[in-house]
Amino acid sequence: MKRKATLDDIAKLAGVSKSAVSMILNEKKGVTFLEETVKKVQDAAKILGYNKKDPSKNVVHLFNKDTILVFCPSVSNPYFATLAQAIEQEANTYGLHVIIQNTFRDKGRELEYLNQVKGSNLFGIICTMTPYNTELLEEINETIPVVIVNDKVHDMELDTVEVNNYAAGVLLAEHLIELGHKNIAYVSTTIDPIYTSRVRRLQGVLETYKKLCPKGRVLVKSKNITPAAEMSNVDFEREVGYDLTMELLKHKDITAIVAINDMVAYGVMDALQEKKQRIPEDYSICGFDNLFPSKFRNISLTTIEHFIINKGQFAVEMIRKRRNTPSYPFTSTKILFKHELVVRNSTGVPRESEPKK
Repeated sequence: MKRKATLDDIAKLAGVSKSAVSMILNEKKGVTFLEETVKKVQDAAKILGYNKKDPSKNVVHLFNKDTILVFCPSVSNPYFATLAQAIEQEANTYGLHVIIQNTFRDKGRELEYLNQVKGSNLFGIICTMTPYNTELLEEINETIPVVIVNDKVHDMELDTVEVNNYAAGVLLAEHLIELGHKNIAYVSTTIDPIYTSRVRRLQGVLETYKKLCPKGRVLVKSKNITPAAEMSNVDFEREVGYDLTMELLKHKDITAIVAINDMVAYGVMDALQEKKQRIPEDYSICGFDNLFPSKFRNISLTTIEHFIINKGQFAVEMIRKRRNTPSYPFTSTKILFKHELVVRNSTGVPRESEPKK
């Protein structure tokens, strides 16, 4: 079966950008191009057999016109639950409705939902993670404002609310090095390029240790989690932290553990406490996200503040701004939040000898 031509295919053949192809084929108002450029794009589309869908046909009015659809991996993690609630609270102040859809990081599930809402009367779409189907989202963005809330990335022509997770990793690594920790472990759920925040946090830690503590080491341990496993187990992140910590305890030189997020860090803590290890006297623990349980007295986790509520609020405002400016220029807006280190009782100076058995 012949593959359908995409905007990328047309852009390559015509020698122009994908955004230019999109604007020309969709006859974007308020934007003009040289006649030569328009002809190149139209000719390339004809050669490749690209058929533009008529938006006036088969438009599905499944939703209230004041509805924002929010894609989350899973609201079992308080990060996404808090972010979704912040979005809903902000939307409510303007009389907007919110529908939350879990994708469980399943590419096929995400694609199915996007195809269902394509051409609908949604007010906007917010993705709280890096989406798989970016090209389809860019196409949808022509008629429905789309905002991505995730790590700092540069290859999507979509509005984004970002944090710099690489710099966050650097900040945690510097904190542990200043305390005197030379040999640390890094524990994580699936590390894959699509999970940009996980990759960049790890890169920040690794490169900081290589630069500032070249005689030390970072032991990286991860566990792959399938979408099916994520869907079936709301406690999978804490369990990953617990299981990986049990594995790394045989490495007696490790004095600190960095978890990919606070939920995984809670599992690290559970494993250490079960083995009668003291925090931070025997092991220092760090996380990312600053979830609300992390400030509880019996947890008191050192972590990175990622301004979850503020990101949700700004995502709604970006959609509203787009809706209130129908003749906006076709550019993507990026808002970058600066993270902060929150030091609590889970980190301290390294122990001077091997941990207790």
